[in-house]
Amino acid sequence: MKSCTRAHVQFLCRVGLACLLTTSAFSQIREIDRSKLPQDGTVQSAYSDLLPIDQFARTYEAKWRFPVPKEEVASRFLLALHTLENAQKQAPANKELQLFTGLVAHLAYNLDIEEAYDPAMKLLQAQANEDFRAAWFLGIHQCQSNNSVGGMQLLLRVETSSTSLPGAFWQDYANCASVTSMPVHAVRAYDNVKQAGDGTPIDAQLEQIARNRIKKSDPTSSYPAKEAWYAQQIGDRVRFTSNMCGESFTTKATSPVNINDVSKGSCVVTITSEKYPTRDGSATATLLVLTQIPSEGESLEAYSQRMLKNPRYAGKTPLTGVPCPVANCLSFEIITDKLYKSEGGAHLIAVFFQSDQPTYPGLRFETPQPLPRAPSGSSEPTFYRADETLQRFNGPLYTFVALDANQDIYSHARAEFDDLLKSLVIDSK
Repeated sequence: MKSCTRAHVQFLCRVGLACLLTTSAFSQIREIDRSKLPQDGTVQSAYSDLLPIDQFARTYEAKWRFPVPKEEVASRFLLALHTLENAQKQAPANKELQLFTGLVAHLAYNLDIEEAYDPAMKLLQAQANEDFRAAWFLGIHQCQSNNSVGGMQLLLRVETSSTSLPGAFWQDYANCASVTSMPVHAVRAYDNVKQAGDGTPIDAQLEQIARNRIKKSDPTSSYPAKEAWYAQQIGDRVRFTSNMCGESFTTKATSPVNINDVSKGSCVVTITSEKYPTRDGSATATLLVLTQIPSEGESLEAYSQRMLKNPRYAGKTPLTGVPCPVANCLSFEIITDKLYKSEGGAHLIAVFFQSDQPTYPGLRFETPQPLPRAPSGSSEPTFYRADETLQRFNGPLYTFVALDANQDIYSHARAEFDDLLKSLVIDSK
């Protein structure tokens, strides 16, 4: 596997996301159980020799700033790597030795020892499915080289594999999350470092950088739609997501979607269905997704009644069997011949639900994103300013999802409406 260029690593460091101010409490080698290693002098000496200096090799340093000269640190790591590789020939079944060797290779690579890249990948991959430490070290190795997305995906997997992870893991996790545009994950990781209570230090500057990327939304202001929403095409569908509005949904790539600017805590999206045949020709249905901050003290039921005061919703009756994106929904059906008479009358659906603010708003919407590419052929550090993320409006949000169709096309439009509800991902507790 091809290793990354140093320009790429410099990119990470100059962004200020991958270069940590390390201390001895931040040691990864301490995660290796030396009692499970071969007890001969060379392996144990390698462990003892690297323990006080592994903090200097946790990331690539474009400008060396540690008390021990880089040449000396690199020399000791290279010697240890060769020692451990030779020891493996004598004890090929010792998994702790394999893990230790893979970790040393990873750290050596950060010291410009290019030959260490492949051993790190090979040895850590061999145990990544059975030992969270191997997956952790491999994940951060990838994140610091040419596969930050793959590295973060591994760290996300490690997160689910254990209920008790060391603070050093969460510090690495926060670092990689910042690199892959996952600031909410980074903030949560910094909180987990503190909760670990094992003395792992936190770089206050990097933590503040992550927290500053999350911008509080103001319910009294207006935001352009392009600032409040983003879209991602997935096959023949498009997923629209708004951290601010606390929701995400998909539509067919061919469906016309109109997203209004967010104004005074209100998010309005209308979707036009496909054109379906009617007795007089053809027609489309309209699907509405309206999410907003409720009036103070207003219950969801009161909100639904207020929204259905429009005469077009006269004669509403409760409806069951409608897909609900949260635990509970209020659903109503309106059938009337006062609208769309030439097409069999109107058939309308109205669904209401509440979403409560989660501890880490926006967490469920974040996925690892690749770094922007550096200019082709450039060997100089690349400067990059990370985008800010608008946080979900504080407190509970009420959502009104509606279908406005005529009777002739109702069955087709209802299928699209149910698909919309099933696709909704709500940022809630």
